[in-house]
Parts: sequence; C-alpha cells; structure tokens
Amino acid sequence: MTLISPKSSYWLPEDEWRNVQKCIPIVCVDVLPFCLDNGEISEYGLILRKTPHQGDRWCLIGGRLQYKESLKEGVTREIIETLGDKVKIKLIGNESAKVVQYMPEIGLGEYFDPRQHAIGLTYTAELSGIFVPQGEALDFKWFSIEKIHEMDGIGFGQKQIILDCLRNLDQIPDYLTV
Repeated sequence: MTLISPKSSYWLPEDEWRNVQKCIPIVCVDVLPFCLDNGEISEYGLILRKTPHQGDRWCLIGGRLQYKESLKEGVTREIIETLGDKVKIKLIGNESAKVVQYMPEIGLGEYFDPRQHAIGLTYTAELSGIFVPQGEALDFKWFSIEKIHEMDGIGFGQKQIILDCLRNLDQIPDYLTV
C-alpha cells in the first residue's frame, strides 16, 4: 500500500481510499465556528460546499482525521485548510460537543452521507481574523442564531447538530428546536 498526497504523507491513493470507505467507519472532525459580541455568541459560521447528494449546501467545517493526528490537531488543520492560515482559533474544551454517526444508506440512522459510514466528532471554536475560503469551501458566512429556523440549505442534516452544540454552550434557548 502506497501512501501519497499533496496534503499529507498519510492520505491513501483514491482507489484504495474508496475501498476503505466501503469497509470501515471513518473518524471525522467537524467544527461549528462562532463569534462573540460582548461575551455572548452572536453568530455561527458555515461553509458553502458541494455535497455528494444535495448540491451546494451550508455545512460545518470538517473532514477525516489523519493517521497519527490528535483530535485537536485535526480540528486545527481542517479550519486552516478551509479558511486559511490567518484565522485565529480558540477551541472550546478538550472534548467534542456532539458525536454523531453518518450512515451510507437512508433510514439506517439519523444522519446520511452516501460516501461512507462516518463518526463525526463536532467541536466548537471561537474564530476571528481573516477568512479566505479555500479547498472544499466555496464560501464562508456568519449566520444569526435567532434566525436559524429560517435557514434553509444546511447539508447532511446538520441543522440539529448546530442547535445541539449551541445549546451545549448555553447560547440557545430550549424552545429553539428543529
């Protein structure tokens, strides 16, 4: 097995990667970025990306964890690969705010990803600085917490993950549910 990639020496060649995706659950790190206003979370951030089954959708920042990479390193790498190296990152806590399972077939679980069976560890992070969407990110935008119910076009069913993470941060009232 040869490991090659412009990103990392730990990425598999595409054909081998497709075979792995069909055989084992993939560990992924996702990030719900937010910004503060007077010490309160005022907005959360999402990237616009092409999804494999829904077209362009607003999604959490994220991707698979690399071999020998700590969770914190994976979160930091995903943010920098997606928004550039001028981003200032303040990760909240040492543990994920939410753990979800994406299944490759509709009806097998709450979340669906046609590419793979994946375990998503969602972290929350305060971001500031200069954001330059790149890689899979077609765009990056901040969204108001108060208007989350008006938000359409969130990919992979991640609206509930966003609500749960914000609730865990005590930044969203219990009555705001999907």
